[in-house]
Amino acid sequence: NMSYESRPQAYDETIRVLEQKDHRGIAEFILPAVKNADEITLGSAKLSIPDMREVDYLARVKLKQEDFVLHIEFESAYKSNTEMQKRMLRYYTYIKWHNDLPIYQVLVVLKKPPRLKNIVGSFKSTVQDMDVMQYQYKVIKAYEIDKYEVLKEKQVVLYPLRIFMKHEGESEEEHIQECLTVVEALPDSDYYFLLVECLKKLYEKGKYEKIVKEEIYMSSILYKEPYETGRREEKVKILIKFLGKRFGALPAELKKKIEETDTDKIDTMLDEVLDYDSLEEVKKYIQ
Repeated sequence: NMSYESRPQAYDETIRVLEQKDHRGIAEFILPAVKNADEITLGSAKLSIPDMREVDYLARVKLKQEDFVLHIEFESAYKSNTEMQKRMLRYYTYIKWHNDLPIYQVLVVLKKPPRLKNIVGSFKSTVQDMDVMQYQYKVIKAYEIDKYEVLKEKQVVLYPLRIFMKHEGESEEEHIQECLTVVEALPDSDYYFLLVECLKKLYEKGKYEKIVKEEIYMSSILYKEPYETGRREEKVKILIKFLGKRFGALPAELKKKIEETDTDKIDTMLDEVLDYDSLEEVKKYIQ
């Protein structure tokens, strides 16, 4: 039985981790002109707006003499146009409050809303014949993007998000398998982990559980060091589970010893867990 229930904050973190890996790649995908930008600096998304989530992506872009802020939100549960417009506008005013550059806003809708016919990213407000405001942001529908285009362009940072993209002529299972196979081949197993996090947003567990390679998922540093670092109990549990998978149920005495081992040793053992040939080696290490 797989032990990877999603931590509630894990999904928002998925986008943040991708940003840290390649913030420029994300910006170029959203706004292709950015390929020619002189400079893109990741801004602090720590604008903690009261009763709102942090901003997903914020960067300052210098492009052909134009300086602006690029703000991107990724949404997997789009409910209504009005609600989203209010949220984007709140982000807008908040970002504007903190710096005076023009703001280019993009909303990436990951999952197709079940009941909504069209997604609208703009509104006009006129009161008593006065044009109060005309507001708009760019809307990108991930589910209408060709996932093979992303492969052709080798935009690795987007590989985890390919799961949301369209898969014509493929069954769901083939689609999941194809997306997993692509990230499996990457040297950095974090991408595999992040794809699985996205998978969980989209499908019931039964749909992917048999196809996901748990050993790759669990070898990602993101799994070993949960986003809130130093969660010792979690690490100990993972280690015992890993060893159990390799060598069968662990003797109670050895389990107890592992539970009492200091965190640094636990970390080392997690890194070397695939190198142990027997439980004897494990015992020796923690004597």
